Amino acid sequence: MELLNTIVASKETLKRELFSLLKMPNFGDTEPSLFTLIENLIAKLIDDISFLIEFYYVDRHFRDTYYSFFSSKFKRIDRECIRVHMFNKKIDKDDIFNKNTNLSDSYLGFFIIRPLKLHMLGRSLISPKAYKEEEKKFACCLMKDRVSLFGNELTIYGFPHIAQDEETHTCSESALWCLYEYYGSKYSQYRPLLPSQIIEPLQANTERRILPSKGLNKNELARCLNSNGFQSIVYPISSKFPEILFHNLLNIYVESGIPLLLILYGKEGGHAVLVIGHEEDDEIYFKQDNSNPWTKYVDNFWADISLIQKKLVFVDDNLPPYHISSLKPYKNSDGKTGLTYRNYDVSSFIVPLPAHMFLVAETVLDLLRLVFNDPIIGFKKRNEKKITRLMLTSSYSFKKFVLEKENKMEFEFKQVFLRLPLPRFVWLCEIYNREEFVKNGYCSGLLIIDATSDGRSLSSVLFYMLDENKYFNNNFKWNEKPIKTTPFKMQTYRNNLRGEWSKWTTN
Repeated sequence: MELLNTIVASKETLKRELFSLLKMPNFGDTEPSLFTLIENLIAKLIDDISFLIEFYYVDRHFRDTYYSFFSSKFKRIDRECIRVHMFNKKIDKDDIFNKNTNLSDSYLGFFIIRPLKLHMLGRSLISPKAYKEEEKKFACCLMKDRVSLFGNELTIYGFPHIAQDEETHTCSESALWCLYEYYGSKYSQYRPLLPSQIIEPLQANTERRILPSKGLNKNELARCLNSNGFQSIVYPISSKFPEILFHNLLNIYVESGIPLLLILYGKEGGHAVLVIGHEEDDEIYFKQDNSNPWTKYVDNFWADISLIQKKLVFVDDNLPPYHISSLKPYKNSDGKTGLTYRNYDVSSFIVPLPAHMFLVAETVLDLLRLVFNDPIIGFKKRNEKKITRLMLTSSYSFKKFVLEKENKMEFEFKQVFLRLPLPRFVWLCEIYNREEFVKNGYCSGLLIIDATSDGRSLSSVLFYMLDENKYFNNNFKWNEKPIKTTPFKMQTYRNNLRGEWSKWTTN
C-alpha cells in the first residue's frame, strides 16, 4: 500500500518492498545479496508484526558521517536513508494519519537503512517485545526515547544498536555511540554524541590518522569515555584479574545495570562489543550439584551469584540487537587459559563508572569476606549456607523501589530505609538462605555499603541486617549482641535491569 513516501508491509512482504527501494538510484542501487544482517534481524521478530517503511528519511547519524567523510568521496553517495517502523498490530493509511488510533501503544521501534552497499543497517532502537518468545528470555538495560512519525509522538523502550560502516566508524566507535546514546537519554549529566563528536578527544592527541577509521584500542576507548564525564576502569584478564575473578567482576557490574565494553581479539583482528544484561530463567539460580564448572570456587558457607555461569546479552554490531551468548572458559594444549566469545578471545572489559562512585567491585568483595567471615557475626558461626547478590545502584532507585514496589516489607523497615541518609550510589548485597534463592523470591538479609568510601574498614557499612538480627559496629569490630527485631524480608531488587516483569519498560 503506497502512501506518498511510505509503504506498509507485513513480515512476508517486507523484504520484497525493501529490495525494490534499494534498487532505486537514490539508495545506491544496492544488491540484494548484501542484505544478510537485516534478514537475520527480521528472522528474530514476531510473525504478527506490521512494518511502515518511511523513505527519503533524513537520519541525523548518517548525515553527520556523510558531511564529515562520505561527501568528500569521488564516487557519489546519497544522503537519504530509509526508516522502518514496527508495530505489533495491523496498520493502514487511516491509522497513520489519525491521531486517535494510539499508535504509540503498539509501537515496537525502528531501524535505519543507509545508502551504503556493504553496510546498509544503520542505527536502531527496538523493543525486546518485538522478538519471538524464545529470543527474549533475558534482562537488560533499557532506555526510553520518543520518535516522531507524521506528527505522531511514539514512545519506545530499548537499547540502541548500530552496525559499523568500516570507514567512519568500526566496532569500537559503534559501541561507544550506543553507550553514549543510552546514558545521554537517561541522565542529564551525559550527552549523546554524533560519530564526528565521538573521536574529537583523540583528534588533538594522537600520532595516527583518525579517518578512515582503523578502530580504537582500549586506552583510546577509555579516554573517550572519560572525556564525556565517566570515570572508566579497564579490567584485563591477567595475574591480578584471573579468569574466575574477571568473570566474577563482570557479572557484578552487569547486575548493576552498567553497560560494559568488552574488548576481544582474534585471528582477523580485534573487536569490541557491549554487554548489557544476562539471561533470565530458572537456570541462573544456584544448583547444589557439580553441573556448574565454577562450583569448586564456592565457599563452604556463602557464594555470590556472580560465580554462576550464565549467558549474557550482547550488543554486537555484526549481529542483530540483544544477542545472547556465553563467555566460555578454555584451556589450550600449551596450558594457557582464558575466555572466549564467538570466535574471539576475551582481552578485557571497560566499566564506565559514574562520577562520585569510588568503591570498585573487587574491593567490595574483600569487604564482604571481612563481614561474612567475621568470627562474631559471620555465617560460619551461624552454621548456615548463604547466597548473596551484589550490585551497585543509586540511592534514588533503591528508595523508589522501597516506597513504590516493595509491598510486603514490614512498615518499620520501610521507614528505616526511606529515612536512612545515603550517598548518591550504594552497593546492595542481598542475602538468601540457599533453599530460598528462587525466581521472584525474597531475601532475608541486606547489607548496604557506601560507594563513596574506600571500603577498607567497617565504617563503609551503612546498614546490615540478617533475619531478625540488626548488627552494629564501631568502625573496627562488630558488637557481640545484635538488636533483635522483626525478621527481615525484602523482594528481590530489580530496578537495575529490565525484563518481562517490567513489561520491557523503564523509568
